[in-house]
Amino acid sequence: MKIRLLLLFLLSFSWCSCQREGASDDGGRLTVNLAGMSPTKALVGASPAEMQVNSLNLYVFDANGMLDLSHACTGEELSARQAVLSVKTGGKTVYALANFRGTPLEAANACATRAELEQVAFRLGDNLPDGLLMTASASATVAPGSGGSATLELTRPVARVALGSVTNSLPAPYGTVRVLRAFLCNVVGNQDVGGMADSGVWYNPNATPDNVAGHVIGTAGYPAQEAALTYLSLDQDLALGASHTFSQKYCYAFPNALTNPNNGHTANFTPTATVLMVVVQIRNVPYYYPVALTRTLERNKDYKVDLTLVGLGNTEDRPFDKIEKSYLTAQVRVSDWSDGATYNETL
Repeated sequence: MKIRLLLLFLLSFSWCSCQREGASDDGGRLTVNLAGMSPTKALVGASPAEMQVNSLNLYVFDANGMLDLSHACTGEELSARQAVLSVKTGGKTVYALANFRGTPLEAANACATRAELEQVAFRLGDNLPDGLLMTASASATVAPGSGGSATLELTRPVARVALGSVTNSLPAPYGTVRVLRAFLCNVVGNQDVGGMADSGVWYNPNATPDNVAGHVIGTAGYPAQEAALTYLSLDQDLALGASHTFSQKYCYAFPNALTNPNNGHTANFTPTATVLMVVVQIRNVPYYYPVALTRTLERNKDYKVDLTLVGLGNTEDRPFDKIEKSYLTAQVRVSDWSDGATYNETL
């Protein structure tokens, strides 16, 4: 009798197990293709470091915006540029976060909804020169049996500002000059995954690290904020009538929708368009040439600045004054790192 009861129990357990395995019509396979990795979406003119993907985290949300699963890609998946995930069927939204680490990654991994993920905040300093943050999202439908797929194209939340060339067209008595440095001012320093964060953090306000008049970036004791991303040491001699083209001299900033140019230091900081400041030594005196990026600064776009010096710039006591057009000719070329759209402007 005991043997008969044991056999009945085992048969019953086996039948139930088979029923659970066969009742998987509410699940499917979602293939995520990582098309934005190598090469990345932002390919044209990108340096190898800008294309580097050191880590990738995927987040899959259902049609109601609730988390289905999160997944940290393995080395094999990064190499194959593909991950296959088991999820429930239905409409999905897939998010990818590349090179996220520390607090932003911890916050992302704690999200239960799509809305929460889109509000995950990060700072400019969370980017590293050898691993800029990247994000992507795509929609997919997962059907029983056939599954579904999503292709993700990674783009960077930052804009890139490149110093292209500097030409010495000063009057002959000034002779050879020296391009000392360049740095970004009035830099938006915060963003979120959804790209909708208010610009509440500003770096290098009015060409200073602390918005104190006289604390000019690059002078003794006053380094740039997030210098690895906003400051360039150049030290390039430039003979009269000569032009020098700089190679891969990049700064980075988050998008800035403001288009009003700089107009001098204000005790109470007033945000303006982001400014590329170029400092040139002329007869042993540093002069400051601010180039306001007065078109909307957008994510994943490259802004290349070519300068022609035709007169003396601002002095160190008032470096952030709006420069007279007769002193400087600036050509600003803007292109999406992938599509190559351009425009020209004379300042």
